[in-house]
Amino acid sequence: MNDYNIKKIKKKILYRSSYTGTKEADLLYQKFIVNKIDQLNNKELLLLSELFNEISDEEILLIFTKKKFPNKKFKDLFIKLMK
Repeated sequence: MNDYNIKKIKKKILYRSSYTGTKEADLLYQKFIVNKIDQLNNKELLLLSELFNEISDEEILLIFTKKKFPNKKFKDLFIKLMK
């Protein structure tokens, strides 16, 4: 994956993380995703992009607030984001 594609994926993730429709989600995404996006490798960025396509904001918030467990596919990603 080239640098252009990575930048494009990051932009999509940052946009999606900043305009969720609720202030609470925006604040949690800021803390867990936006502030840590540069620590993610290419595989994790692709997985995070996939996460937004497969899981609703409501479910993601429940996972970040530890009211729900992520499925196996995203477990390691959430562990890294929540450190």
